[in-house]
Amino acid sequence: MNLELLTESEQDELLLLLESQARDAVKTQEQKQLDEERTKYQASFSEFAKAAWETLEPGVPLTWSWHYDLIAEYLTLCKDKKLQRLIINIPPRTLKSTLITIMFPVWVWIQLQTARGDDPPRSLAGQSFVCASYAQLLSEEHSVKRRRLIESAWFRTRWGDRVWLQRDQNQKSKFQNNFNGQMFATSVGGTLTGIGGNFAIIDDSLKPDEIASEPAITALHNWFTNTLRSRLNNPAEDVIIIVEQRSGEFDLTGFCEDADTMLKANKQDPEWTKLCIPLEADEEAVDKTTLLQVFKFPISKKIHRRKLGDVLQPSRFPPQVVGAWKILRIIWTTQYQGRPSPLEGNMIRKSDIMYYGGKDPITGRDDRDLPDRFDLVLTSTDATFKDTESSDFVCVGTVAVRGPDRYVLEVVTAHLDSPATEKEINRQRLYWKARINLIEDKANGSAVIANMRKKVPGIVAVNPQGGKVSRMYAICGEWQTHNWYVSRTAAWTGPYIQHMCKFPAVLHDDDVDMTTQAGVYLQARGFRNGLVDWIKQQEVDAVAKRNGTYRPPENRPKPGDDLAVAKVTEPRMAKVVVGDDTLSCQNIVDGEICGCVLMQRISGGWRCAQCGHQRPLNANAPPPDLGQFRKTGWPVQR
Repeated sequence: MNLELLTESEQDELLLLLESQARDAVKTQEQKQLDEERTKYQASFSEFAKAAWETLEPGVPLTWSWHYDLIAEYLTLCKDKKLQRLIINIPPRTLKSTLITIMFPVWVWIQLQTARGDDPPRSLAGQSFVCASYAQLLSEEHSVKRRRLIESAWFRTRWGDRVWLQRDQNQKSKFQNNFNGQMFATSVGGTLTGIGGNFAIIDDSLKPDEIASEPAITALHNWFTNTLRSRLNNPAEDVIIIVEQRSGEFDLTGFCEDADTMLKANKQDPEWTKLCIPLEADEEAVDKTTLLQVFKFPISKKIHRRKLGDVLQPSRFPPQVVGAWKILRIIWTTQYQGRPSPLEGNMIRKSDIMYYGGKDPITGRDDRDLPDRFDLVLTSTDATFKDTESSDFVCVGTVAVRGPDRYVLEVVTAHLDSPATEKEINRQRLYWKARINLIEDKANGSAVIANMRKKVPGIVAVNPQGGKVSRMYAICGEWQTHNWYVSRTAAWTGPYIQHMCKFPAVLHDDDVDMTTQAGVYLQARGFRNGLVDWIKQQEVDAVAKRNGTYRPPENRPKPGDDLAVAKVTEPRMAKVVVGDDTLSCQNIVDGEICGCVLMQRISGGWRCAQCGHQRPLNANAPPPDLGQFRKTGWPVQR
């Protein structure tokens, strides 16, 4: 075109037209870019989160991690209602609240669900969310950030023509969009009357310092079971997501895991899918053969492998930071590793456990064998109030004593009523030849005691003194000095050691109570570490004095002032009296001192309840008539 042929007014008009076309071209390019971004962000939660980060945290750099993509795929399944119960346990400060509680609900609202047939796609902006945290203030903080993201220029530019907030329902704790979808923020224990949702997200349901509070634990479990679960609009399809750093075995994750355990026991499918990502791939997390921790992505099927010692985001959590956290064992393993108590235990470590009857799988050394005979064998029973599946267990165990060492011979933990408890006590008593049977004088234990005293000897009613923790403190020193031995090969060993090492942060501690009951009883009756060895040394010294070869040793330890013997004043051994005038049976059996502390009162003296040896009250008096006692069938040795 020859511009010289145009008049000046025509040239101006042409210039305005060209400028308008140029502006339209720019707008078309920008709109095309926005459409591409909108499609990309709707299709991928990871891409949406990366793009929305600057709006929520301006000026703060985002360090992306592989585990964010893993979480995104699980949340995508929740969005599609293909995964309806999800538990996510990840360490603090790893973006759990920002990703799951703040960004995910907003991402769901921008989704278009493919419809059937020729129907147009359906918006998911009509989905409602109920979001809860342990404190109302924290829950409202999350809610404000969700609202800030929706009202941001970044969001409105891309989806403002599709989703916007209603002016008449736009508060910090509750706001609603043009599709009547709403987001409601509350606290754990808060009221939800009249509130329903398609998604329920519980983010940190319990403060770490409340894990030891039984009222707080009970309130959490009751609120979750009786209130939150009833607020789903469609229980058959709607979603519950629990995201938290572990605080203890009684937290919401542990509560749901325990419910799944009961379902499995009844041969039903578990309800929950759990994703636990520890900060460090430690020995407990990795496979024992490959020394790798493997994560499989549920949608893309990608595999991520962590080597032993690998740390999430090492640039954010360098070795000096991780090392400082590890000093606080309980906090490290619970909150950062997702295990509610330390791998090495609280009061008793795994390294404190001694074994008998097997072989150390690491060193290849044989464990010690069980002694041929024991100084004393007793059963210990921790009772329960009910025999229902939801009540505590009954635990019946057998503990034997040889010198300063204790041997746990058997542990049975089950839901037992009174007759079944009696049967189990009697079975272990006869099998292991136990002379003393300790039974907790509470719950159904009182009925068991009353009934068994009519049938068998050696029934001792125990009324536990102090709390569970104080009783464990009383005996944990004996474990730390390697005086307690456990079977290497028994089926009960694994759960028993786990409970002993995790106490007090353990859901069921019946076997712990059984053990402390036996340990405290032995301590109170003079079975201190080294007592039997000391008695043996006294016998050796007596022989040396008669032979004229005695040399008094220096600093020889002596038993404590509380040294005592349990003496029975009734034939059925129903009443136990502790006295200080008799130590133990000094009869030599198979070349060794009997050492039993349970002595039965007889005419003119005492009789050992273990070997049957009789001792007169007066050492110079003749022994009592043995004929009348032979009728009982007890062995008698002169």
